[in-house]
This record gives sequence, structure tokens and C-alpha cells, in this order.
Amino acid sequence: MRRSEASSKPEVILTAPATEMSTHHGKEFMGFGTCTPTGVMPNWLVKFFFYPKVKCKKGIAKFAPYGLRKIESVLIEKGFNVATVHPYDIGRYLRYAKVVGISVMDPLGFGPASMTFASIFGGTPTTKVEFINLMEKLKLFQGKIIVGGPGAWQFEWDRRWMDNIDCVVVGESEEVVPDLFERALNGEELPKIVTSKGVDVERIPAIKNPSVNGLVEVSRGCGRGCRFCSETVKRRRDIPLQKIVEEVELNVRSGTGGILLHAEDVLLYGCNDPKFIPNEEKVLKLFQEVKKVTWNIGVSHCSLSAVASKPSLVEKITELLEIGERLPMLGVQTGLETGSPRILERYMRGKALPFHPNEWREVVETAFAVMHDNLWIPAATLLICLPEERDEDVIKTIELVEDLKDYRSLIVPLVFIPMEVCSLRGAPKANLRDVHWELLYKCMEHDMRWVDELSEYYLEGFRNAIVKFGYRTFAWWVKRAWKKRKEDLKLYAF
Repeated sequence: MRRSEASSKPEVILTAPATEMSTHHGKEFMGFGTCTPTGVMPNWLVKFFFYPKVKCKKGIAKFAPYGLRKIESVLIEKGFNVATVHPYDIGRYLRYAKVVGISVMDPLGFGPASMTFASIFGGTPTTKVEFINLMEKLKLFQGKIIVGGPGAWQFEWDRRWMDNIDCVVVGESEEVVPDLFERALNGEELPKIVTSKGVDVERIPAIKNPSVNGLVEVSRGCGRGCRFCSETVKRRRDIPLQKIVEEVELNVRSGTGGILLHAEDVLLYGCNDPKFIPNEEKVLKLFQEVKKVTWNIGVSHCSLSAVASKPSLVEKITELLEIGERLPMLGVQTGLETGSPRILERYMRGKALPFHPNEWREVVETAFAVMHDNLWIPAATLLICLPEERDEDVIKTIELVEDLKDYRSLIVPLVFIPMEVCSLRGAPKANLRDVHWELLYKCMEHDMRWVDELSEYYLEGFRNAIVKFGYRTFAWWVKRAWKKRKEDLKLYAF
């Protein structure tokens, strides 16, 4: 095994496309703006608003995507000489490197958000543009290129890129990367695709350098079994509280503005109930321990079922974090997915637990009401174009969206993508029908109803006045464009 030498001459370089090597102005969910297709606005403006370059020192990134930090940690512990650099600065280190590792989220623009935006507006997603830019910088690189991360499955869809990549790792990679990088350093031939299964929690290392926006993983996997998703088929594993606090402390010491607790459902931390009822004591303990380090705590994801089954837990977290006082609001991603019990029963029965799929509409409304009262702002995704979806299924979803109009939220429809790592892989891709455009119209009407108020909550206390003005101007532009476009879309109404 190679031991670390002078850090200025690393043999291993880790990086990611520029769309991921950014703090997005300290607003994690602004990262979705990187899916904006070319043609909607100039690339320089997308970059300015949504992915300014992360702070670097001689090209070495101060903050990096959390998954990349995990791989960095594994390699450091095994004695590799590693540098994590911004892709714009990668040229200054390539002369020393023998291996480049790249973490990708959406390298070819096949992600649900990118595909949905491209379906509506046309053009190439910015995520793909920046991946291509990175690969152009590596065109003359003579060493090995290893690619992994949540978007690695996309190379199985478009294998043309495999000619430029030595190895693609699909799945959790902490256990397989040391051997792959060692073989790469020795100049050995690598397998084109490596599929890795879940890693035992005790073998997941703590990060050694700060992550983008202080993101800290509290659980991995989901276990609800939704057939359209890659994470839900993975067993759920909770990270030990001590390791979570260790990573929180590291990020806070390094100057992150806050901490973002990440899991497929943060409210299920410590849950061993087969019906997925939250363990209130363990979740509150998690927040209490993190709050001893910092008061500025965010949440990446939670499920509507967990909220509806334990409203008291939401209320206690709201009180603990002083939401509405110290924190203006708590933004969180969640899966609304459908208003059709038939679709829920067929493709995502576990999403409703501990409730029955026939109760889904009441579950959604209850959860939205609880979050509204506690200033939790859900960015809720809908999934459209699933196999065998009927017009009546979409109409039920439209009716549900209409019933949610008085709850502070954003609702975002996403086109179903049969990812290679989900159980519906290989299913045919459907096209948007008139009824889908009606749903898009209703969602846009809902979002425009709330966009001004939500932008005020989200940008409260934001220090960059130019960017703050830009976001508000962008929101104004979207509303103006919507007013011009909405009459055309009404043609799709029934």
C-alpha cells in the first residue's frame, strides 16, 4: 500500500463536476437549479445563481460533496496520497496524478429533475454540460479514471462514455475503492463496471474534511421498497450518534454556516418498527446532541407518513430548533408521488406505512397541515409517467394538488426514469400526455401562489445582497413568464 508523500504531488486526485463542487450560496436546495437546461438562461447566469465555485486554496477544495469526502476518508486511512480539487483547477495536479476519481450525481442529464426540465424546455441540462467540461480537461490524461457516485448508473444507459473511463462503480463504494485505486496505481487493468452492495455501518468511515453545506449522514438506505427508487430497496442503517456528532463538530470547526442532517427519512432515525413509526426518543436525542454543537440545523428529507404518524415529534423538533424565532423556517424534501391509491398500491405500498394505501390522501393532507402549522416547508415531488399509469390516476393526483392549495409548499412533478439500480429498471419510458400537462399546470399554479412568501422565508438573513436580489428577480421573471404561458397551457385543461 502506498503511504502519503508530499501533499503537493498527489498520486490520486478526487473531484466532481463544477455543478457539485459548490455550496450553492449556502442554500443546499438551490442546487436543483443546476438541472436548468441550456437555452433557458445563459450558462454564466446559471453558474452565478446556482453553483459558484467552492472556496479553494491552490485548487484544493475547502468543501466537497459528502460522498466524495467519504471516499477521500477511506483512501486516506489506507495510506493513499490524495488531493480533492475543484475541476477548474485540476490541470495543475494532473502532472503528478496516476488516478483520477470522479463523483457524479447527474453526469449525462438522465436524472428525474433534468429529464423533466428538458422535456418541458428542451436543451441540455447544465449538469451534463459541466461533466463534459470536466472530461475535456482529462482528454490527454494518461492515468486511470474511476467514476462513482449516485449518478454512476447513467453510464450503463449510455456506454459511449465508457471508452473514456477505466472503471465505473455503481452502488456504495467504501469497501471496493481501496483495491480498485491500488490496482490503478499499479497500472493494472480494471473491470469496466463494478456493482457494490450495501456497506455495514461499522465500515463507513467518518469524513476527515468538511462537506458542502455541512451535510452529515445520519442514516443510509430506506427499506420502504418503492419500485421506482434506488434508495428504497437498500436496507436502512443508522449511523452511530457519536460518529454523527464527530462529523458535525468537524464541519462547524471548518466554518460551515450550519448543519444539514441527511437521510432518506431523518424522522426514522433509530426506528426498528417494521411499520415505520418514528422512535420519538431517539430522534429527539439526535437533534439535542447536534444542537449542543450548533443551533443552525437543517433536515434533508422526511416522509409524509412519518409526519402524519407522529405530529408531536414535528412539534417538539420545531420547539427545540426554535423555528419561527431563531430559524425562520425548515425546508425539507418529501415524496408526495401520486394521488392514486392504485398507483401507490402497485409501485410504492411501503411509502404509506404505517397506514394503508387507501388512506394516502388523508395521510398527505394531515402531514401538509402539520408542517404548515410548524413552518416546515415541504418541497414535494410527484412521479408521473409510471408504467401502466392511466389518465384517471393522474386526475386523482390533480385533485389532491388542488386540495393542498392552502398549505405552504412547493410541488414538483418529475418524469419517471427507470434507473438501472431500481426494481423497475428496463421499464419503457412514457411520453407526456395532455393530462400530464394539466397536472403541470396545476402544480405551477400552486407554486406561484406560494413563491413570494417562501422566497422571503428562505432568503431571510441571507447576506449576499446581489445574489439575494438576483433570486428575487428570477422569481419575478418566472411569475411573469408563467402569466404569459398559462393561457396556452389552459388548452390542456379538461
